[in-house]
Amino acid sequence: MAVSGISWDKRSGAKSELRHSGRQGVSRRHSPSETPGFPERCWRWLGAHWRSGVAVCLLLSLVVGVKLSLQWVIHRPFFQIQHTVIHGNLHQVDPALVAKAAQRVKGNFFTVDLAAAAAELKTIPWVRAVHLHRIWPNALEVQVEEQIPAAYWGDEGLLNIFGEPFVADYLGELPHFVGPREAGPEMLQAWNRFNRDLKPLGRYVEGMALSERGAWTLTLDDGSHWLLGREPDGAGWQRFLKVWPELHQNGVIPAGGSVDLRYANGFAVRGPGTGSKED
Repeated sequence: MAVSGISWDKRSGAKSELRHSGRQGVSRRHSPSETPGFPERCWRWLGAHWRSGVAVCLLLSLVVGVKLSLQWVIHRPFFQIQHTVIHGNLHQVDPALVAKAAQRVKGNFFTVDLAAAAAELKTIPWVRAVHLHRIWPNALEVQVEEQIPAAYWGDEGLLNIFGEPFVADYLGELPHFVGPREAGPEMLQAWNRFNRDLKPLGRYVEGMALSERGAWTLTLDDGSHWLLGREPDGAGWQRFLKVWPELHQNGVIPAGGSVDLRYANGFAVRGPGTGSKED
């Protein structure tokens, strides 16, 4: 082993020999101030973590592959909506019209927007509500709730049994209501109550009007008009029901006449071609 040189320690004044075992000259070490560059650090990191990197790449490839496969599968023609099963107690709604509208629904078994399809089917006349369900693999179940009319409403519409206005063509016999749009449920309940009170008298309410100020007017099946004011169930109503049989028997209230029950202590009766009679 040869001595390649002598170093001198300036602080201690001591000499030290530098020995080297290599045959090709002096070896060289990095000084403490030297650090690896960015490329070298990257290579070192990749060398230490290459297995993790490969695993991440494989996982990402698997996820992308599964997603693309699912996209391919769910868009196959096999899943396009081809059949419609219609349920409901339908009298006014044409099932063929519902089936035709269902054929225009966009999407397949996986992608069909049931809410949007129900909203479109609800525009069919006489349809009150629609509930849709998927049937595997390419069909729709359509549950249709049909409007049930309870009265004519205003000049053009109808009122269903829930007191909701709707528009449809109808030629059947129904009572006629006129009132504020939001008063449908209240008027329907009042109509049932009036008819219950009039049933012992053999009378029936064919028409009813409610003003914006809350005043009620009834049109009975004999053509008479009863003005009830703002308190239709007040004492005047009950008092008049008790004396009505006698008045009717004596012809005091002829067909087409009117009864004004808005008085606090009585009522007024008016008939065609006669003067007013008060009790």
